[in-house]
Parts: sequence; structure tokens; C-alpha cells
Amino acid sequence: VELLAQARHGAEEREGTSAAGRGVKWEPLLSTLWNGVVKPVLDALDFLTPGQLRRIFWCPTGPFVFLPIHAAGLYDNNHSQPGHKVSDFVISSYIPTLSILAPSSNLDVLPSGDLRLLTVRQPPSDGLSHLSGVAIELGHIREIIRNSPAAQTILLESEKGTVEEVLSLMKNADWVHFACHGIQDDKDRTNSGLCLADRRRLKLCDIIALSRPHGGLAFLSACETATGDTGLSDEAIHIAAGMLFAGYGGVVGTMWSISDKLAPDVAREVYAQLLQNGTRPDYREAARALHEAIGRVRERSEVEVPFHIWLPFIHVGL
Repeated sequence: VELLAQARHGAEEREGTSAAGRGVKWEPLLSTLWNGVVKPVLDALDFLTPGQLRRIFWCPTGPFVFLPIHAAGLYDNNHSQPGHKVSDFVISSYIPTLSILAPSSNLDVLPSGDLRLLTVRQPPSDGLSHLSGVAIELGHIREIIRNSPAAQTILLESEKGTVEEVLSLMKNADWVHFACHGIQDDKDRTNSGLCLADRRRLKLCDIIALSRPHGGLAFLSACETATGDTGLSDEAIHIAAGMLFAGYGGVVGTMWSISDKLAPDVAREVYAQLLQNGTRPDYREAARALHEAIGRVRERSEVEVPFHIWLPFIHVGL
């Protein structure tokens, strides 16, 4: 837990509070997770062939809520070939409770008509540091939608960025994408939230109380939206879980701080994957889209992308 506490502040740009250093030794942690936890699970499930990607849902409790199970593996030069990392065998999603997997007719049937995607950007009056990557990120989304007319997707954009406006728009939109600062309140988890106009937060308690049709994707391009709680380690109390409880079927969230430089690349790759088939996007493909997006971002980089930069992005839900 102490090691992950350092990791929470690994890339400070999209966190609403000050951040610290990056001195986490990831390879020993990830190899321990692989050898002691993940590989025995995959062996028991007979997931033995690299490249035959299955879906797996991790429902961690206790100290495991802080650990990047989705990235377990051997990353040294002696294990560069496929077959030594969890991502070689499965597409990982996290769930806060097993009840998320219960069959639901509301989640299984995709709505007809155009998909309404709401984007919420960092407002100038949030009182926090300017995120230059937000404009780039939303520009990527606009371009992808514009170049995919057959994908039946309409872009809605928050103008004021107030809590009231965003909540109202969320009720009418099918998907939502936040690109802003996020804050985790360790004293009162329900006060954790996404930083909006007038120095106010869209709090976890506001999100859980939201009444909206079931299904859809919530993309939380902000810091610490799916971080475990040291006081409630047996419960998943975070913003991403709140989105599921509000009715979204899946969430792209972050385990700790994320880079304002990498976030636009991840968003671009995810939406390009989701809208590539020329049909109405299916939120149930978001886990695969994120899995492949992280892989492409790492492969295309001229230098090795540090663990603390790509590890935070996770999928939660279906």
C-alpha cells in the first residue's frame, strides 16, 4: 500500500492537488503479482495461449484494491516475447461488486438512433492549473466523429461547465467524456469528484444520485477516478464505481494521477477503435479498445513509456 501511495502521485498534471515523485520500482511489484496471483488464476482457467484474448473481470478486495492487477507480468529483457504478461492472455476489467455481472435487459439491448456523446472540458473557473492537453484531447474526439459519419454519433459539449448544467446534460446523453482535474477526498470519499466551474466538484454523491437510462460509457480522463480507499479496503468507493451505480455500463477510469500529455493519445486511440466499424458504437467494446489503445501508445513511442504513465488507465464494468 505504501508503494502504491507513491504511485498515486506519479504523473501530476491532471490531479487537483499537488503531486510528489515517481520513484516506484515497478518490475518487482508486477512480477510478484504475476507469479503469485495472476498466472495461477490464468492457469486454473486454462488461459494458456498468448494472443487468444479472453475477457476477465477482477473483483479485488483488501490490499488488492490498490494493485494494478491488469499490468501484472515480467517486463525484463529476458521475457520480451509474448506469454509473460497478463495482457498477453486476457482483456482485464475491474468490478466493484459481483452484482455488476448479473444479467440485465437494460444493459444488453443497445438503444436505436444516434449516440449522444457529451464532452465536459476543464472550465476556466475551476481554480486549478490549466490543462493544455484537454483542447487536444477533445479535438481528437471531434475529428474522429467527423470522419466517421456512419457511426451514428452526435457530439454534445458542455458550455458553462457548472455542476447543474453537467448533471442535466448527463441525463440526456448516452455517453460522457470528462477531461478535467479530479480530486480524491481521503477523509470523505463521497466528496471526491471531478472539478468543474466556480471551484465546485461534481461529487461522487451527486453521481450516485443521478437518474438516467442504463448503459453507455463514461470516460473519466482525470486523476484518481478509480482509486482504492485505505479506510474501506473491502469496498470499491470511487468515482468510476459511482458511474456504474448511476447506470453507465462501463467506465474508463484511472487508478492514480495521469499525464496531461498522454491522456489525449489514449482517448484518441480508444475512440478510433470504438467508431471504426461504421455502426453505432457499443460501450461493451470499450475494454478491448482501451487494451489495444495502451498497447499502441507504448509501441509507437520512440522511447519506453514509463510504467507510471500508462499503468493508471483501467476499465471498470462490462
